[in-house]
Amino acid sequence: MQRLVLVLLLTSVVSLQAARIDGPPGRDRDLQRFWILQHMRIAAADRLIEGDDEIAAYKAAQFNTLVLYDTEDGLPKPEERIAYEIRFARAHGLHVLLGKATEAVHASHHSRRTFGLTANGEVSDDDIRDRLALWDKYGHDAIAGVFFLHDDAFLLRVSVERQRHLYALSHDVVPDWPVFGMIGGGGLDATPDDIAMYYDRDAFDHLIVILYPFNLAISVFDDVNAYIDNYLSRMNERFFSGLRNDQLVLIVIQAFAYETEPETHVPRGSNITAEAAAASAALQRIDGQRGNAALAYFLWDGSRAGMFGLWQRPDWIAAAQQVNDSLARDGGIELRDGNPKN
Repeated sequence: MQRLVLVLLLTSVVSLQAARIDGPPGRDRDLQRFWILQHMRIAAADRLIEGDDEIAAYKAAQFNTLVLYDTEDGLPKPEERIAYEIRFARAHGLHVLLGKATEAVHASHHSRRTFGLTANGEVSDDDIRDRLALWDKYGHDAIAGVFFLHDDAFLLRVSVERQRHLYALSHDVVPDWPVFGMIGGGGLDATPDDIAMYYDRDAFDHLIVILYPFNLAISVFDDVNAYIDNYLSRMNERFFSGLRNDQLVLIVIQAFAYETEPETHVPRGSNITAEAAAASAALQRIDGQRGNAALAYFLWDGSRAGMFGLWQRPDWIAAAQQVNDSLARDGGIELRDGNPKN
C-alpha cells in the first residue's frame, strides 16, 4: 500500500528515457526518476562549461547536472547550438536543467542577483511554445526540468496568475518536464497580501530557493550556520510547510563575489563548505524534504563582468567537492562543528 501511494505521488515527476535513468537499480521507474531530481548537484553558469579542463573539474567535483539557457548574449540560441549542447551533456553523462527566462526586469530590481540570464521583456506564449518544442526535439530525455523565472518571484513581481500560465503552457508543450518556481529573500518579509500575489504551490512542481548570505546579509566573520538555520526556518514557516510531499526544494547557495566587494563579503573556502553543508542539512530536517540531497551553487565562473566564482577559486571547488562527495555517498550530510563529517 505504501509503495502504491509513493508511485501515485510521483506521477507528475519528469519522465526520462531509459538511457538517462541512472538512479539505483532495482527501484520502480517513477522512483528512479524522482531520485534523479533529489540528487541533482549543479554549478550554474551563463554558458556551456565545455572546455576540457573545466568539464573535467566540474565532474570531478561531483556535479551531475548542467544549467543550460535558451539564450546566449541576449539572443535565442540557434537550433544547431541547442543540438550541440544537448549532445555535449549526454556525452558527459549529465542531466540538464533548462532556463527559459520570460519576465521583464523592473527598474527597482538588481539583476546582478539572478540565478540565470536576464530577460529584456515578457516573452510571448508563441515564443515559449516554439522554444520549448525546439529543446524538446533534441533534449527530451536529457532535460530534467525547466524554470522560467530568472530570480526571486517577489523581486521580479511575477504574479501567481502569470506563473500558473507559464506552468500550464510548459506542461501543454512538454508534459514530462517538471516546472521549477523560484523564490528568495524577497519573500522573508513579504506581507500576506504579497504572498498571495506572488506565491502559490500549484504554480510549480518543484521550488528553487535562493540563499546568498554574503551578498545580501552577512560577512565571513558572522555565524553562517545560525543565519542559514534562521533563513530556512522562516522559509519553512512561510512556504515549505505547505508543499506537497512530491515537491522538492532546490537550494541555490552563494559561490560568487564581486571584484569590488570588501574582503569581509567574499566567502572563504570554509564558508562555502559551511554554507552548502548547513543548507543541505537544515533542508533535510524539514518534513517532506528529508530525502532531498539536491543542491546548486551560483556561480561556476566569472563570465559575467566583475564577478568571479568556483572556477576562479580552487579552494571553493575543493569545498564544493567535499560537500558533493558527502551527498553522493550518503544522500545526506551529518555535520560536526558546522562541517561535513569525514
